[in-house]
Amino acid sequence: MSTEEKISKGLPILDKTNHVKMRNLIAQIFMNLIHGFGLGTFNVVFTPFLKDFTGSLFYTGVIISFSSIMQFIPMPLIGKLSDRFGIKKVWLFGPPLYALGLIILFFSSTIPILILGVIVYILGMITNSMNFQLFVAENSGDSKKGIMYGLVFFAFFGGSIGGASFVMLNPNFTSQFYFLFFTIILIVEWLILALIIRTPISKSDTQPLELQTLEKDDKIKRPKLFQNPKIKVATIFFALDVFVWGISLSIFNAGLSSYYNFTDSEIASVVVWFHVSNMVTQIPAGRIADKIGKKKCLIISQYFGMVFFSMNILVSILWSNGITVFLFPGLIIGQIFYAIAVTTFIPSEQMTLTNLGNNRKAESYGIVLFFRSVGLMPTGAIAGFLAENVHYMAPFVVSFVGLFVEIWFLRRYFKD
Repeated sequence: MSTEEKISKGLPILDKTNHVKMRNLIAQIFMNLIHGFGLGTFNVVFTPFLKDFTGSLFYTGVIISFSSIMQFIPMPLIGKLSDRFGIKKVWLFGPPLYALGLIILFFSSTIPILILGVIVYILGMITNSMNFQLFVAENSGDSKKGIMYGLVFFAFFGGSIGGASFVMLNPNFTSQFYFLFFTIILIVEWLILALIIRTPISKSDTQPLELQTLEKDDKIKRPKLFQNPKIKVATIFFALDVFVWGISLSIFNAGLSSYYNFTDSEIASVVVWFHVSNMVTQIPAGRIADKIGKKKCLIISQYFGMVFFSMNILVSILWSNGITVFLFPGLIIGQIFYAIAVTTFIPSEQMTLTNLGNNRKAESYGIVLFFRSVGLMPTGAIAGFLAENVHYMAPFVVSFVGLFVEIWFLRRYFKD
């Protein structure tokens, strides 16, 4: 029986589809490995680069907040385009935009050019990231999404270890060198996407014509997205979460440079522990998410986050009182617990965002990310203001308190 006959009769094309999905997942794991390496170098040097460029933590935070505009304005549109034209077709635009933004940053000599580079870079990043995550869901079974995301992010954080270590071992390289290095990696990713990744046959492709017609009629009658309680709860929670965490994380590396006078190499020597811990715990966290459910896993993540913020507050207090011996050990312990908070969060986050409804999945994903990015937008400016006008540890105190609000919301409103 031919493929066309199977499709017309509603029979699954199991062998071919499973082969394509497996090849896609293997390719995505490799892509995330090299992407983690490039982004690992970029993340270490980017905020110190902004601080050196502007000469101020506050202005660094303002630029980060301004760049966040590009993280939320296009997201629903990108999701809608992915639903209409296909995930891969839209995804193909991500790496080129990503690379263009990095090239603009490389040549930036004034604040307006710098901001343009950041905006283009962010636009490419969200186009790439959103469609990448949706494609993982497309190629994963419903009962194995947690472990599949665990494997994909295991590769990402493994690559990030290499990227942070690369910066640590090469302290004399400029930030611009790492921008170009990351650009080359993005070109390789685009080639893999264009030449190897294939769109698998979806369930709708293998359904009988009558069933597809019924689904089309259902789409005409379906309610607006925000009448879906899943989307309401996910929107509120993820916007709150990114706001709480973003107040501390948006200027974290720049704060290490400004408050503790760390070099890029010293920042990398701290951050690498985050990536190592991420890689080690990512796959177990994915299994845990599949086993205990999204809600419990997200709550556990917030408790680990409390340890991260507590360690940074403690280190800051000891440092300001002249006790410096605990500086590196305390920051490293904080990074380890931060990593565990992330690994217990990511599988549940992606399992939630890629399952907000049977139709318009990409658009639903984009809308939630839209409002999440609205929550992120003011965090850089708030963090910079608090660090410069109150105290360096003030953003961590605010974030620590915010985690209690998150846990309360999860317990009361979030459903598995």
